[in-house]
Amino acid sequence: MLTRIARPAEAVGHPALDGLAAELVAGHGLVTLLTALRAGRRDLTVPAHAEAPPVPVTFTLGRDEARRVGRSYAESPPHGPTPMPLGHAAEPALHYRLGDGTLPQVWGRFRALVDHLRPADGSVRTP
Repeated sequence: MLTRIARPAEAVGHPALDGLAAELVAGHGLVTLLTALRAGRRDLTVPAHAEAPPVPVTFTLGRDEARRVGRSYAESPPHGPTPMPLGHAAEPALHYRLGDGTLPQVWGRFRALVDHLRPADGSVRTP
């Protein structure tokens, strides 16, 4: 788990998350990665209290998983987003930008993407 504490005005940009995903794909055999953003306080010494859940920002499907799903199928989810290829051009990982971390409705977009990538019967898609 990677945690970054940011002031409310600080945004975690897609370029930073794209770079993190690319590094994990290239050097660490990434399987999948879901990045999310949540509001939080910089001062971690305050008493615990309920916070809003995190909101998805990006999802990365590692090279082996993208191959298992079928590259052309994984590259064309019916309701978006269009993925960015990462790593080796012949067998890339696929990096999907879901939102900016501000709208909880993005969970529905993420669920639709996962449903698209996973067959209903649990079998492995073949390209």
